[in-house]
Amino acid sequence: MVMDFIEDQEKARSRTGRLVFLFLLAVVGTVLAVYLVAAGVMVVMTQSEETSAGWWAPELLGVVGGGTILVIAIGSLVKTAQLASGGKAVAESLGGTLVHAEDRDPDLRRLMNVIEEMSIASGCPMPPVYLIDDASINAFAAGFGFDSAVIGVTRGCVQQLSRDELQGVMAHEFSHIVHGDMKLNIRLTGLIFGIMALGFLGYVCFRFIGPVLARSGGGKNNPGPALGLAVIVGGLALMAIGSLGTLAARLIQSAVSRQREYLADAAAVDYTRNPSGIAGALRRIGGFPKNDLRQSAASEFQHFFFTSALSTAFATHPPLADRIARIENRPQAEIEEAMADRSGASESPPPNTAGFAGSAPPMPDVTADAPESREVRAAEQVRESIARLGDPDADHLAYARTLIGSIPDPVRSAVHDTIGAKAVCLLLLVDDDPEVRSAQASALSENLDPLTVEEIRRLREVVAGAVGRNPELRLVLLDLSMPALARMPEEDRPRFMESVRAMQEADGRLDRFEWLLGRILRDHLVEGSKKSRRGSARPNRSIALLEDSVRLVLAMLAWSGARNENQALHAFREGARRAKIGDIDLPARTDCSVTGLDRSLDRIRRLRWRDRSILLDAAVETVCADGHGTLAEIELLRALAAAIECPMPPVLPGRLPS
Repeated sequence: MVMDFIEDQEKARSRTGRLVFLFLLAVVGTVLAVYLVAAGVMVVMTQSEETSAGWWAPELLGVVGGGTILVIAIGSLVKTAQLASGGKAVAESLGGTLVHAEDRDPDLRRLMNVIEEMSIASGCPMPPVYLIDDASINAFAAGFGFDSAVIGVTRGCVQQLSRDELQGVMAHEFSHIVHGDMKLNIRLTGLIFGIMALGFLGYVCFRFIGPVLARSGGGKNNPGPALGLAVIVGGLALMAIGSLGTLAARLIQSAVSRQREYLADAAAVDYTRNPSGIAGALRRIGGFPKNDLRQSAASEFQHFFFTSALSTAFATHPPLADRIARIENRPQAEIEEAMADRSGASESPPPNTAGFAGSAPPMPDVTADAPESREVRAAEQVRESIARLGDPDADHLAYARTLIGSIPDPVRSAVHDTIGAKAVCLLLLVDDDPEVRSAQASALSENLDPLTVEEIRRLREVVAGAVGRNPELRLVLLDLSMPALARMPEEDRPRFMESVRAMQEADGRLDRFEWLLGRILRDHLVEGSKKSRRGSARPNRSIALLEDSVRLVLAMLAWSGARNENQALHAFREGARRAKIGDIDLPARTDCSVTGLDRSLDRIRRLRWRDRSILLDAAVETVCADGHGTLAEIELLRALAAAIECPMPPVLPGRLPS
């Protein structure tokens, strides 16, 4: 059911292995080049001596090889450390400025609306968006994972593309986020910088160190001028070798990046069911004689972008005409001729050439969501949502648009501001019991600043009304709040999380939604930055090794939708059978605490990728054993999917079982 997504993740990891192999080849070539230069110098210098040096000198190879590898390793580690904060570091290196959703610029508001819709439709956390003040048309996604992902967009992209074209470009970038391409890009940047570091060292020797030594006074006891000349010559040699390293780096960029662009184009068409959107964007780019980015850092990050950021001999992206031809299923020569004739004008494809997408079926009416369907989804809808992991379609996009459109204007504006986002998240935890609400209000007054308390009072009724009409909006509002919460200063986050805990504990118990909201906030505001610094745990455990955790997760799902023990046992056995963990006993309801679930999900992060597919299928069978899924079950299913980095699209409303 979810194997396509899992296979994509495995392919991303195999591409990492390919990258390492190419990098090692480049390092070996660089070491040999430096050795040949050093050996040549030794041969020339010892020609007049009785025992002249030969071209093979193992000790010299050891010294030169060790020194070269040390320079490359230091360069790679330094660059990787600079990018430790994830996509934010990439965006700021390119001169990007953070875009606020409440910005009055209509182009930026349109951009944020598109990204909000795609975030909800894909099940990904809403990424921060950075604007690069450049007239070219381009965009990128960068980060180590969902928690550190950002999207960068040039001003030309925002101003010159239509909404459909912009949507196609953003869908392409979301595909990179979902399918694990971003982490590979950052690793590639660090490795490439290491290869190029040797040339930079040569430039320093040639331009600075050598001239300083050469200008020092000569004499019998001062070999400075001769040493300076040697350093200058050595610097020139290192620069020449460094240029070969740069060539190797560009070849690696090209080899790793090109095929991923085809896959992201195909995913974007499937996502939007509108091939003319992304194809039109590519045509507009083709209409520019030069679509280069002016930023000096564009060279090292060009493999991140939607199209080539610089005109180079080794392009990191396939030709525009080739990409359009694949999207529209037309001959490349025909596309090239049309682009030459119209100078890149946005030419519409002829009828019946939907390319990757196939013919676009009519959109379902997702706006007619009956009140009873807001709490329950049919089993086939739950299965379909999991089957679309990493590959949401236009129906999910339309439903996301409907959900966002149902949010009252004051609340939608509030989630884009840090104070408003804090208020909305806390209001999602307000209890129905008046006495508990009073205790919650007292706790907030003690923990929060007056501005946030006032915002809570202002939004209380409107938030309660919105989530009362549609409880599904709770997680939508949480997702939309993430960029604003991410702007919260580090020193303010513990105080906010303490307020969240006070709201959760006011009634003396922790229900499933309270736990889920707290976990999502903790993962993004506390654990996310730690994870980017220390890296994720390696996913190498099987279901058999994590059987206790898998058992507890399936039991929680079974009890969540069951009216009695027999129903829970039936659902649990269905899931256990699919997970291949045998005919084991169902844990009692009292043993299934959210605290235990929290620990189990933390351990399940170590689950290897091929077993994640089995676990998610087992979870779906547990939920769907009674023919439908409740909102509580779907929220737990989403928590499980998020814990193992499998973004789950929303479950679409459909016909309920009679």
